[in-house]
Amino acid sequence: MWIMGLLLAPAHAGVDPFDEPDETELLRAEQTLVTVASRYAQTIRQAPSMVTVVTAEQIRQHGHRTLADLLRGISGVYLSVSNESRTLAGIRAISSDDNNKILLLIDGVPWFDGIYSHAWLDEYIPLVHVKQVEVIKGPGSAVYGANAFAGVINVVTYGADDLVGGFGRVELGSFARQGLSVVAGGGEAVRLRLHARMLSLDGDGLELTPRGQYNVTATNPRRSLSGGLSLQTAGLTIRYDHIDFRHTYFVNPQDDLLGVLAESADEFNLSYANDFLSLRYDITPGAEFQISPYVYAQRHDNPGVYGWFDSAVAVDGDTGALILGQTLVSTQKRSERYGVGIEGQVRAGAEHITVGGMGTELTHVTQLEDLVFENGASSPSRPVTFSGEPGWITDVFFFGQHTWTTNWWLELTAGARMDTHSYAGTSLSPRAGVLIVPDDNGAVKLLYGRAFRAPNARELLVDVVADANGENPFTNGNPGLLPETIETFEAEISGDPAANLTLRGASYASWIGDQISKVSDGEGTLGDRYYDNLGGAQIVGAELEVDWTPGRWQVGGNYALTQATDADTGNALYEFPVHMGHLRAGRAPVDGLWIGLQADLYSARPRAKWSPDAGLADGDPFGLLHLSLTSDGIASGRVRIDLSVHNLLNTAYETLISAGDANALTTDDDGGLVAKYSGDLTGEGRAAVLGVELDF
Repeated sequence: MWIMGLLLAPAHAGVDPFDEPDETELLRAEQTLVTVASRYAQTIRQAPSMVTVVTAEQIRQHGHRTLADLLRGISGVYLSVSNESRTLAGIRAISSDDNNKILLLIDGVPWFDGIYSHAWLDEYIPLVHVKQVEVIKGPGSAVYGANAFAGVINVVTYGADDLVGGFGRVELGSFARQGLSVVAGGGEAVRLRLHARMLSLDGDGLELTPRGQYNVTATNPRRSLSGGLSLQTAGLTIRYDHIDFRHTYFVNPQDDLLGVLAESADEFNLSYANDFLSLRYDITPGAEFQISPYVYAQRHDNPGVYGWFDSAVAVDGDTGALILGQTLVSTQKRSERYGVGIEGQVRAGAEHITVGGMGTELTHVTQLEDLVFENGASSPSRPVTFSGEPGWITDVFFFGQHTWTTNWWLELTAGARMDTHSYAGTSLSPRAGVLIVPDDNGAVKLLYGRAFRAPNARELLVDVVADANGENPFTNGNPGLLPETIETFEAEISGDPAANLTLRGASYASWIGDQISKVSDGEGTLGDRYYDNLGGAQIVGAELEVDWTPGRWQVGGNYALTQATDADTGNALYEFPVHMGHLRAGRAPVDGLWIGLQADLYSARPRAKWSPDAGLADGDPFGLLHLSLTSDGIASGRVRIDLSVHNLLNTAYETLISAGDANALTTDDDGGLVAKYSGDLTGEGRAAVLGVELDF
C-alpha cells in the first residue's frame, strides 16, 4: 500500500517520481499538464495547489454549455444567479454579488471588466475553442495578485499547433437556442488560429416575483457574437479577442404585466462589448532559462437600458389615451485595462525551478453613471444620485517562487508576491507547499497561502447623493477601503490504491478578514448606505473524490462538507449548502459512443438567520439529474454529435435572492411591513441542446 510507503519513505529505495520525462513524453503518457498553479507546465501532482482539470473531451462528454456547467460538478463549488441575471460561483462558501473573488484567466491573462472586476462564467465565454479548463480552489494571489481570492480559473484555448485545419459546430436547443461556431488553425513558420461564434437564446426559465407581482417564465434572452485570432512566430504571440454580449436585467420591481413583457434583449438589456489585445515574446537563450516580456490592453463597454412601469395611470388631455407611469434608466459603464510586465523561469537542474516577474496593471475608468430618461424625454440626462468620476486605479507588483526537490520523495515550494495598489496600499501574498511522493501511486500535499481582493472601481469611486426623500437610493463608494484578505491551510492526499481506481481526500481551514460589505448606519460623510470593511469569516471543510474506470465504464463522484461562519453574527454564511454531492456514471457501449448521467445533490441553504424581520426561510434542499450522449464514430471521426439534457426530470428548484435583499421590507395594502422580496430565482427547467461538429 502506498500509505505504508509514505510512512517508510526515508528508508525506501525506488524510482524517482520527480525524474519526469520532458513535456512531449508526458503528453504521450497521457499525464495532464497544467500551468495555472505556477505559471509553467507541471503535472497535477506536482502543482503546489489543489487543481482540477476538465478537458475538451470531458466538456463534450458531460454536456457542458458554459463555464458554470463545468464548475457545477467540482466539489466545493456552488452556483447561483445575481439580481442582474449573471451566474455567480461560490467556492468553499466564498462568493460575492459581482463574482470578483474569483480570478478568470484566458491562457494565463486576467480577463475582467474594470468596474466590478467580474469573472464571467456563463454564455459570455464560449467553450467551443477551449482545450482544457484548469481550476484552483484556494488562494492564488502569490502568483496572480488581486482577486485570486477564493480560486483561479484558467481557460486554455486551442493553439495553432493543436489544430490541423479546423471544425465547425452547429447548436440547436431549448428556449430557441441557436449557435454557430468555427475554429481553425495551422501553419509552420507563421502559425495562425482563429475562432468565431454566434449565439441566440431566448431564456433559461429564470424568474423573480417580488411582492407577488407579475413575471414571465423563460425570460433572460441572450445574444452573443464573439471571435478572435492569434498569430505565433519565433516565440512571439499576438492575440486579439472580441466579445459582444447582451442579456436582460430581468430583476426589477414590475407592477404590471406590460412592464414585464417590455423586457427584451433588443430594447431593455445590459450589453458588454469587450476588446482584448495581448502580445507576449518568449525568449529562450538556453534550455535552463526563459524570459517573457508581455503587454495587454482591454476595453470594456457596459451600456444598458432597463425600466419599470408603475401602476399609476394618467389620461392624455388631447387624445384621451392612457399613459403608464414609467422609469427608464440608461447605464453607462466604460473602462480600460492595461498591463505590462516581464516574467521568467530558471531551471538550475531537475531539482531547482525558480520563477519570477514584475509589472504593472492599470485600470482607467472612463465613464461610470446611470442616466435617467426624465418625463418621457428622447435622450437621458445625468442624475444627481449615481455617478463616479473618471479616474485611474494602478497596481505595481513583483513576485518570485522557488521549487526545490530535496530528494526523490520530497519537494518544497515557497514564494510570495507584493502588490502596491493606488487606493488599498501594499499587500504581501506568501505561499508555501510540501509535496511528499512515497511512490508512483500516491501523493500528499500540505499547503499554505494568503490572498487578497482589492476594492474595485464601483466600491471606490461611486458618489451617491440623497434623493428627494433624503435617502441614498444606491450604495456609496468608499475610497478608504482596505483589501479583503484570506489565509488558508490545506492538506490533500491522493492515490491509486487499485487498478482503475483513484481516490482524493482533502481538508482546509480559511480565515477571512476586512470583508467588504454594504453598511447602513449613516455615519460620517458617506451617507446612510456605503461600502466598508467589516469583520470576516471562518471556514473549515473536507472533500472526497472517487473515480473508477472498469472497462468501458466510468463511475465517480465527490462530496463536500463546508462549515462556514460569519465572524460578527455567528450565522452560517448565506446560501452556501453545508453538504454537496455529485455522482457520475457513464459507459461507452461501443467505440465512439458515450452515454452519461450526472446527479447534483444539495442540502438546505442558510438564510433564515439573515432574515429576522422579513422572515424568509432557509433554501430547500434539492437534486438535479443530467443526461449526455456523444458520438465520435461518424465518417471516420470527422463528424461528432452530442446531446445534453440538463435537469432531465424538470425538477423545480430556486436560488435565493441576494443576501442584501433577504431582510428587506415594504408596506402592504394595509400599511403593514412585509417581506419586500418573497420570491426567489427559479432555476432552469429541462433544457436540451444538440450539437453537431464537422472537421474540415
